[in-house]
Amino acid sequence: MKHWGNLAIAALFLAVGSTPAVAADAAKAPNGKPVFTKYKCSSCHSIEAQAIVKKADAADKAEPTEKAAGPERKAPDLSGVGVKRNAAWIEAYLLKKEAIETRKHMKKFRGTDPELKTVAGWLESMKDEKAAAKQEANEKANEKAAENKSAD
Repeated sequence: MKHWGNLAIAALFLAVGSTPAVAADAAKAPNGKPVFTKYKCSSCHSIEAQAIVKKADAADKAEPTEKAAGPERKAPDLSGVGVKRNAAWIEAYLLKKEAIETRKHMKKFRGTDPELKTVAGWLESMKDEKAAAKQEANEKANEKAAENKSAD
């Protein structure tokens, strides 16, 4: 009987000890959701992992907008942004000091420095692998489309 008790304790230890780092990161992350909503980031972005749906979804489906250089790029779901980006990079991107494929964030963050740190730390904790892979594929498709457009 003692053997089964030790085995159960060992199994519990392994289960607790092997929880994913994602859960630990999320637990340590600041709660940036209030900042995200305060500055209306969901007007363009969704975070499906947090049940945040972008407000522009209906408009995106109704009629895509065109710019002089071609179709406007859609803001991504941020559920997996923390897989590839850390808080420092996210802060710089929101301040238009970093770029993705030479594109800077559409709007410069207008909040306070503590709010910027909070939302960037929270976004870094968004580590949904499937969402990150989907975003990576979308970025590559956009890059290829831009190359094809410039070749025309």
